[in-house]
Amino acid sequence: MGWLANLFKKSNSTSKEPAYKGQTIRLNTNTDRKGYIQENCEIIWESHRQIEDAKVEYQAVTSYLTDIQKIDMIPKEQRIELEDAARNIFNLNKERNRYHNTAYDISDIQYRLFEQYEMQLPKELASVKEAEHYQVSIEEDIKHLDNEKQSILDEEDDIISKQSFLRGIAITTFIVILLLFVLFAVLSSSTKASLSLPFLLTVLMGMASALYIFMEARKNTYDIKVVQLKLNKVIMLSNKVVIKSVNNRNHLDYIYSKYMVDDYKQLKEKWEQYIKLKDDNKRYQDNTQLLEFYNDILIKELRKYQIADPEIWIYQPTAIIDSREMVEVRHRLNVRRQKLRERIDVNQKQKEEATKEITKLIKAYPDSKDDAIRILRQYQIDSILAN
Repeated sequence: MGWLANLFKKSNSTSKEPAYKGQTIRLNTNTDRKGYIQENCEIIWESHRQIEDAKVEYQAVTSYLTDIQKIDMIPKEQRIELEDAARNIFNLNKERNRYHNTAYDISDIQYRLFEQYEMQLPKELASVKEAEHYQVSIEEDIKHLDNEKQSILDEEDDIISKQSFLRGIAITTFIVILLLFVLFAVLSSSTKASLSLPFLLTVLMGMASALYIFMEARKNTYDIKVVQLKLNKVIMLSNKVVIKSVNNRNHLDYIYSKYMVDDYKQLKEKWEQYIKLKDDNKRYQDNTQLLEFYNDILIKELRKYQIADPEIWIYQPTAIIDSREMVEVRHRLNVRRQKLRERIDVNQKQKEEATKEITKLIKAYPDSKDDAIRILRQYQIDSILAN
């Protein structure tokens, strides 16, 4: 229970109701509060999963950058055999790809990237396609929810206007009846005539007006409650959809950067060209054994200097013999690492914000603490927040 106590002590907010983008979320019932806690638990869980995935990739990219440092520190007199192997690998690959480079619109860098990630690219290709369709769907949902929210707010304003109109009718009716009673009293006093019937009709008119006003006011009160429930639901849905949009867009931006493309269509075209290039390469296997020979030399030389992943350098040998190419490789890795840091930071903020929202709710509604503990344990939030 210590972690939960610490969690609930973090919030300094004095707000009675949680808020999203300035719009107060009305948690009028226990069901609303449990739903709000569960929504935030889902945010914490999904953010944690995104962070862990990004950390794995971040570690791999950091390892590549460490290898670059080690390669740069190899003394010049000890690089002869390494650079000779890299130069031969480059020339042999150039010979194998000469035909392809003139026939297809794919750069050498992209070719090496696709070759490096060949096993995972089909899965990522399907993932990007699904993510782009999902992004379109999310944006439509956001637009729909914004329209629905505005419609509900307009409905609320309309009900408030009706209530104000009823108050005006009530005041006017009261004044009219009062004036009629005064008029009838004056006439009765001056003419000595019996005005019982007008008095009775005026009373009936007043009663009918009062009944109408009461029924309409009661209906408006009920309608306001219904509108508030609708608005609460729309705000919570908007919160969830916006977070999904941010995560999905970050995922797409990272994949685009990783493969140097603008969208799924371009990635698919480049991948298809890579497949064709690879098929064409099968026609040029005469130099395979020689290439493998120099690959082995390259890997052997790199292992002398404790390079963590020497195999990857057979796909980018020019970086070993050309410092400018090595700078480009380092730059691309740094860009990837920066995007991963941003992805981790965004999800960490989402995780912390969701945690604060749960804390604020418990502070505002202490009777919901037991439900919160139960839901938090269902999602294993204690182990997630401990990380």
